[in-house]
Amino acid sequence: MSKFFNETRSAQKINPVPATANVDIQELVGSLKQSMESNGSSATHSGERDLDQLLQPLKESHEVATQVAAGRLENCRSIRLPRTEERSFLVSQYNPTMQAAVEAYRTLRTRLVKQQTRSGARSMVVTSSTQGEGKTLTTFNLALCYAKIENWPVLMVDADLRTRGLSNLAGDPESAGLAEILEKDCSYQSAVLRTDVPSLYVLPAGETAASPSELFSGPRWKEFMGWAAESFRLVLVDSPPALNLADFELIAARCESVMVVSRARKTARESLTKVLAQIDPRKIAGVVFNGAEEPADNGYYRYTTAAKAEGN
Repeated sequence: MSKFFNETRSAQKINPVPATANVDIQELVGSLKQSMESNGSSATHSGERDLDQLLQPLKESHEVATQVAAGRLENCRSIRLPRTEERSFLVSQYNPTMQAAVEAYRTLRTRLVKQQTRSGARSMVVTSSTQGEGKTLTTFNLALCYAKIENWPVLMVDADLRTRGLSNLAGDPESAGLAEILEKDCSYQSAVLRTDVPSLYVLPAGETAASPSELFSGPRWKEFMGWAAESFRLVLVDSPPALNLADFELIAARCESVMVVSRARKTARESLTKVLAQIDPRKIAGVVFNGAEEPADNGYYRYTTAAKAEGN
């Protein structure tokens, strides 16, 4: 799990990164970032209006999805998401100084919604090349943005059974989780938790001593994802890093799309290239360029997120 804001500048003082490393990553995803910047403030002000227009034809199907989720999960336990870490819980009323980041996530959500309405995809796994690039925070905050859409039930799944980062962000609830579903045939309804954010649900990682790759290679992962895709409008899966672990490929095999998170001044060009090469190009939903800081007019730095959200 990465530390989000103002990290780049402090890390740069401790461990200077050659300028060429960041330039390489910017060249690789620069066109994506430039596309977002070219929209300027108009995208910020019109994003919500455009989203409403985009979702209007889908209103009935969303209502059906909400009813299905409510019916299947009417007896699930409820939890309250912690608000103690404002840099993680990016909601404008909790930390107005992070408004630029909130708008970046909303823009990313809108682009992904456009893509999903064309493809019909209901599940997306979020990964990165290594730890600390922001995939867990991206999953968490993107889910919060999706949950703002009326009649759009969203499930966050912590599939990183090694670090349990998403579970920690959700307050580390004491309950059965994904591991128990995969290993012990735990019922879905007893493991999935309803949060205090309307339409937002979470499945924590749970506890296991077994190898995660062995759990995901069994039939229960496929069965669970089938159930989740029928019960929710979107399933966001936080997975382990894609490189050097078998977990990711097993997880991604049962998801319809993949989003890759890279971090400014951290992600190596070669690592990102390897990740993109091992993913089915038909599944790539986009690349998020995370933690980029740029001088604003008032002299302060602002956080930006750039992503590709066009169909492939």
